[in-house]
Amino acid sequence: MTTITIKETYGIKSLNREYTVDLDRQFGGYEKGDLICSIAPFHDVPLTLEIAIRIDGSIIFRSWKFNAGGNRYLHTNEEAGQFGIPTLRPTEAQIDTVNGLFSGRIKWEGLRLTPGKSLQDLCPINLEREEQLTGKKIYLA
Repeated sequence: MTTITIKETYGIKSLNREYTVDLDRQFGGYEKGDLICSIAPFHDVPLTLEIAIRIDGSIIFRSWKFNAGGNRYLHTNEEAGQFGIPTLRPTEAQIDTVNGLFSGRIKWEGLRLTPGKSLQDLCPINLEREEQLTGKKIYLA
């Protein structure tokens, strides 16, 4: 098994968070309706995570890839079809998962995967509901 352990630090302050990346991890498979997304979850580490949000809202692992220039926000390559209508229509469970990732209510294996614009366009964020579910005010930058 090939692994890399990443310890998150910012400046001189350690956040005391570690994540072990298993580069030999098995692909979780594909199911019809999977919403495939990718993110570079670690600051200054050229490593991209690809996941899928299943129609039931669960999140499965797809791959780790080394590449420079990965995006720190979770995006999807789901493209708009004819007349700007997405070819994939997300389920309520998928939308709920994206909302939970946005608010931090849902994490994947302890990692915060914040949805970017492409994912938010497909799965609109219900900020009021997330504030109620988390019990916290969510501030937008």
